[in-house]
Amino acid sequence: MKTSTLFSSALFATLSLLSSTSAHIAISNPPAQAGPWTKDLNKNVHAWIGYQGKKFPCGGYKKGPVTTYQAGEQIDVMFWTFGIDDYKKLPPPGVGQSRHGGGSCEFSLSYDAGKTWWVIGQYTKTCPDIYYKWPVVIPHNVPACKDSDKCLFSMSWTAYSTDQWYHHCANIVIENKDEAKLGKDVGMPPLAMTIVDVSQKHQKLDTHAVGDTKSTKSSGPSAAELAINQNGKHYAFDSTMKKGAKPFSLNLNLVVSH
Repeated sequence: MKTSTLFSSALFATLSLLSSTSAHIAISNPPAQAGPWTKDLNKNVHAWIGYQGKKFPCGGYKKGPVTTYQAGEQIDVMFWTFGIDDYKKLPPPGVGQSRHGGGSCEFSLSYDAGKTWWVIGQYTKTCPDIYYKWPVVIPHNVPACKDSDKCLFSMSWTAYSTDQWYHHCANIVIENKDEAKLGKDVGMPPLAMTIVDVSQKHQKLDTHAVGDTKSTKSSGPSAAELAINQNGKHYAFDSTMKKGAKPFSLNLNLVVSH
């Protein structure tokens, strides 16, 4: 299946020339696998899936630091690339980035070590950018997840101007003190993560998301998407959901060749 993209080949070529091939993106909050805050820094941690054999899910890295969250808690996601000395400081002074014209990000949970993924947040066009926080909320009615070897939070990014798809993960624990009270309304979000450009899944690299065309700093997350991602409702499973109701879904306007 093939759909048309919304940018010209000339613009694509221009942005490709503007974009550096050495600086990409990883997540620093929550502190994720193989970053400089671990004992297992990997020089390719900020690269896309497939680069020099980098594997899906997560890049194939060792377990990283474990962060504990409560169901309903907001995660202020932050991005990192080489050159950022203090990964907790925002904005990082004087650090360039290669955004590849922006693109679309999804933030997802896995309870089975990356076999399945369920979306809890999405930002389109302007994502990612190291100069902003990208808040998402863990739905209040997801189950507790106590095994930090299996419980993962991930960022996935479909770039605009390059055939690249990124996936980076943090080991987490989720506590839900209200799980017993929620009863039948406990469940995972209804939207599965978009997976593209993964050679292990026999997909050809020919995928692009709508972006903002900016190669360096963007305008950051829009007010509308901030509101959506901070209310925690669009992604929560709910047994009272009307039949035929559709969850908030990501309009990537992708080209995907199989």
